[in-house]
Amino acid sequence: MEFDEQRRSAVVDRMLALAEAGAGWLNVSPGLDVDVPPPERTLLGSIFGSKGPTVPLGTWTPAQGRDPSSVGVHHSEGIRAIDLLAERNVAVPLGWRKLQDHPKRGLVLAIPPPPGGGPPSADDLDTVLDWLLRATGALCRVRRTGEWRAYVHPR
Repeated sequence: MEFDEQRRSAVVDRMLALAEAGAGWLNVSPGLDVDVPPPERTLLGSIFGSKGPTVPLGTWTPAQGRDPSSVGVHHSEGIRAIDLLAERNVAVPLGWRKLQDHPKRGLVLAIPPPPGGGPPSADDLDTVLDWLLRATGALCRVRRTGEWRAYVHPR
């Protein structure tokens, strides 16, 4: 589904359904300015390079069993993505925990459950989605349009 980063409610509705089911995941990809194509990578660079994709891909997964909800960004900015995001005014929210910060596999963070337990609310998920879009956008080297695509995988 295509959406604007300021109008996320349809995506949040899909996230609510995934959270209720405790299964699946959501990917988000930024819309790119077609007048400025992303730089091409060589086949060898893609296979043997130590960086992720030129155009980043954000991912959210709901809590599943004992595993907490998580967000991730597969990107090409290398290691120390948390520090880079903080420099770009997209600090990791308090309570979120780093699971991985790898130059080729990207950044993955665990999100604590809502206070008091229970499933996350639409507001909780909108906050997560907002952060994921800002983080994915901050790690994108290509000029973006503000439009996004969400790929919902219900499993």
